[in-house]
Amino acid sequence: MIAEATLPRTAVRARAFVERSTPRALLALARDWGAIVLIAWLAESAGHPLAYVAAAWAIGLFQFALGEAMLHEASHYNLFPARRWNVWLEALYALPFFRTIPQFQAEHNLHHRRLGSPEDHLNQDYYEFGVTRPPQKWFWLWFLKPATGYAGWFYLTTLTLRPRREGVRTAAFWTAVGAAFWATGNLRLLVLYWLVPLFWCFASFLYWSEIQDHCNTASGTRSNLSPLANLLTHNNGYHYVHHLYPAIPWYRLPEAYAALCPGEGDVSHGFLETYRQIRGAPAEAREERPPLAATA
Repeated sequence: MIAEATLPRTAVRARAFVERSTPRALLALARDWGAIVLIAWLAESAGHPLAYVAAAWAIGLFQFALGEAMLHEASHYNLFPARRWNVWLEALYALPFFRTIPQFQAEHNLHHRRLGSPEDHLNQDYYEFGVTRPPQKWFWLWFLKPATGYAGWFYLTTLTLRPRREGVRTAAFWTAVGAAFWATGNLRLLVLYWLVPLFWCFASFLYWSEIQDHCNTASGTRSNLSPLANLLTHNNGYHYVHHLYPAIPWYRLPEAYAALCPGEGDVSHGFLETYRQIRGAPAEAREERPPLAATA
């Protein structure tokens, strides 16, 4: 074990924020699933097309909280004290999104180790999105393109049944879910209140998040410090401090950011401010930030 005296001072201080809480994890998961069920029920009760559209986007947001924020935490073993439970409970935050924990980890861990390098998958994703190649029509790329169905199509292309062991779990899960909804005569509900929001709205939130995190940054990483956004997405916006100390769980990130690296990294305070930053403002026009340190 590395002696504490040999570690950087901030790394020693960061240990105070490293913990795991089963009650907090279960409460966060219950909030998201409960919100999705409630929103679907309200939309069904309203029976109006506009109510359905609003519900689809609201469900997509809570799907993002599950299938991005909570899945991301589980991939770092930040949800439950017992590491194995982060994988065993993937039916709550990974399999419903046609992914498994090991599949997500394979790509995400490489992103942490190779941030900004040619091996980082974000480079190819940004190219495919069009944000790193001309013509960069930012209004189209940020506000319109994802919601046209592009984000859903792109998300679909990232899904895989490989390796075989992971694919079997995903196929078995969805076979069981589909059979259950079909047998109870509720297949329509599965399509309207899970699959449509997933490939339309959740995928759009994922697209925006991926661009927000690193695109056109001076430091390499951007944090979105919007209180409302972080309340809804389990502090997913505190991205800079997460890259520095990925073992700190979601509910300690605001405190950790304030204590360990306040003001560091590129900082946004909402969706529109992020847009203003990424649409072409030169990095030198923004406050210079120290480069992001590599993390283990």
